[in-house]
Amino acid sequence: MTARPRTAALGLVLLAALAASCSGATSEKNSAPTPAADPSAVAADRARTYMGAVVADDWATACDLMAAARRAACHDRHPTPEPPDPSGPAIGPVLLDRPPTRVPATSDHPAGWGVITTHTVTWPGKPARASYTALRMTEAGGTWWVEQREDVADSDLTYSGDPAASALGRVAG
Repeated sequence: MTARPRTAALGLVLLAALAASCSGATSEKNSAPTPAADPSAVAADRARTYMGAVVADDWATACDLMAAARRAACHDRHPTPEPPDPSGPAIGPVLLDRPPTRVPATSDHPAGWGVITTHTVTWPGKPARASYTALRMTEAGGTWWVEQREDVADSDLTYSGDPAASALGRVAG
């Protein structure tokens, strides 16, 4: 009867060894390329970072996230950091309002991803108000940049099938 427990134990050892060899330690599994990040998600994350810097009055960061053609003008408009205004509104966190959408090129801007961010603004003694911003994100040199920023109107949210494209497609007048 002692042979049977030894055989069973030997079988368990062999199964354990087989399982260990199939655990993913093969060079084929380790050499598989990592999947590329979803470009819309990367663009949306950069858009949220940009708007977070804008609402925090961190213009050095915000300007550095803008497309090269717009970056210098942004730095010119915001040359020195502004001290926080204690009497200003309370600003809520910047969130993505909806998934990014493709936006077509206009006469002033290339095609890219349209991202809508939202944050709350609460002035002292007033109820909180949601603020929506559309950002056109374009890729250059493997990085996503803010190409355009527009306020989103109530009509964009209510009547448009694509509020980001509607806000970013308006002609400045």
